[in-house]
Amino acid sequence: MAIEARAVRYYGKCKSCDQMDRNLYRLWCLLGIAVALAVFFPLGAKRRACLSPFVWWLCLTLGVVVCMYALFHSTAPSFATQITATGKAYDCVERNSGRDGYFGFRFIPDGGEPVRIETEIIPPGWANPAVFDGRTFRVVYLKDTQRTLKNEAIDIEILSGRDTGFHDSLDARPAGIWLGIPIGAAFGAFGFFGLRYRKDDTTSARDGGPIES
Repeated sequence: MAIEARAVRYYGKCKSCDQMDRNLYRLWCLLGIAVALAVFFPLGAKRRACLSPFVWWLCLTLGVVVCMYALFHSTAPSFATQITATGKAYDCVERNSGRDGYFGFRFIPDGGEPVRIETEIIPPGWANPAVFDGRTFRVVYLKDTQRTLKNEAIDIEILSGRDTGFHDSLDARPAGIWLGIPIGAAFGAFGFFGLRYRKDDTTSARDGGPIES
């Protein structure tokens, strides 16, 4: 049976727009914003006024870029076993869960039992059974039926048929790319509040106001 549990290196760009569970995304963003506020206000108006607009814009831009990169290259982290298998794929369908979309297909590993795979990766040719069915896939999926997506595929490579060579992946490591979401939110919020309060901070510093805002 061509199935093995192994660690996987992640690369490539994901093409789905709904990579993260929305509630987790909001929670991690709020965590990052809370950290930014915990640093921003204790600095005080005078200290904040010493920073140029370039610094605030840099923080804002960097935060947005990091947060969005992590969002589009990650899925919810998991400690579940990662199963790597090569086999045939059939019957791909698009499904909706609230406002989020994902894909499901029947996967038959070489010498193994069929597995119903769900994923946020968009398999090319998924809407055309004549193209999709029977192609050989190499799939890495999480052996976990308790997640929002059951047996979620986090790495898909097409080995035969049309689109041979296609490869896409998501990072599900517990300490992985998803950490860029709260980190990016923290930098972005820090830059946003710096620009928002810059005029007041500059006025307060010029008028000799207190250091604490």
